[in-house]
Amino acid sequence: MHRTQTDFDNHYTIKVFIFQFTNIYSSIFYIAFIKGKAVGYPGKYIKIFDLRQEECGQGGCLVELAVQLGIIMIGKQTATNLQEIMWPKILALYQRWQLSIPKTRCTTRWEDDFKRSEFGGLFEEYLEIVLQFGFITIFVAAFPIAPLFALLNNWVEIRLDAKKLVCETRRPIAFRASTIGIWFSILEVLAYLAIIANAFLIAFTSEFLPKILYRYTVDWELKNYTRFTLSEAPPNTTDKSCMYRDFRDPTGTLTPFFWKLLALRLFFVILFEHVVFVLCRLTDAVINDIPDALAIKIRREKYLAKRALQNSTNYNRIFEEPETDHISRSKLTRFFRTTKSKTPSVSS
Repeated sequence: MHRTQTDFDNHYTIKVFIFQFTNIYSSIFYIAFIKGKAVGYPGKYIKIFDLRQEECGQGGCLVELAVQLGIIMIGKQTATNLQEIMWPKILALYQRWQLSIPKTRCTTRWEDDFKRSEFGGLFEEYLEIVLQFGFITIFVAAFPIAPLFALLNNWVEIRLDAKKLVCETRRPIAFRASTIGIWFSILEVLAYLAIIANAFLIAFTSEFLPKILYRYTVDWELKNYTRFTLSEAPPNTTDKSCMYRDFRDPTGTLTPFFWKLLALRLFFVILFEHVVFVLCRLTDAVINDIPDALAIKIRREKYLAKRALQNSTNYNRIFEEPETDHISRSKLTRFFRTTKSKTPSVSS
């Protein structure tokens, strides 16, 4: 039982967003940060419910993540746009069939509007844009071309939404709003999450830091790098000699290169986060939220409103002065009249 309708809408928005975020992003977060990270090695695999953990493909988890994001940004958005085209037409046909208004040669405007379906509001539009913002910011390191597909999709969707509002639905009731409400806070949280996620994605999922460490410690030209990233299976664990992706010696013990790489990854995450957060704060401080030209217009409107209010008070004073003079004069005349009436009685 929230106190106001705004509180209810904000809590409802947060709950729906958390549900959609978990439903849509869970598989992507699994591929990016969990898959292939705790597998074990031959002879000592980590099992849950007597099942081995899933490993990444030959290209690594970053390639699988890029493929997943490509399917979402291209295939899912295309299907959504097709739904944007067909669904309003289906609702309009159902509305006409339900109302069963006979077709005459001339109908009034309100009858034509009544045949159309009601406008569903902007909640779904905001939710779609915010989820898309998460795709192009949180995992941009894995699929850098995602913002381009998002731009093309939004360009098409603007025209589809315009056609839907003008031709397919009834005219919506407009309400004034100073901001976008709780959606702005959600976008801020997604922006901070994107910084942290990209830091961990570059450090722990990609081959960026292992190659840099290999350049400075083993060979600058990356010779035999692929062989270096593979480890031999411990003896008596497999029928044939095999190799697996990890930094371990033949006994299964982690090599010093692994610990150096882990320290480098943690250092990179801390450094990346601090640098990007500082740049964000500097950008926020340098670029004003309100442009200078608009700020001048706002100050001018405030000045004109204040001046108009002052002129109105002066105008009212002009009409109030004769009334006060009349009141003061009437009081003086009453005083003298009362004194004159009282003096004869006193003399008598």
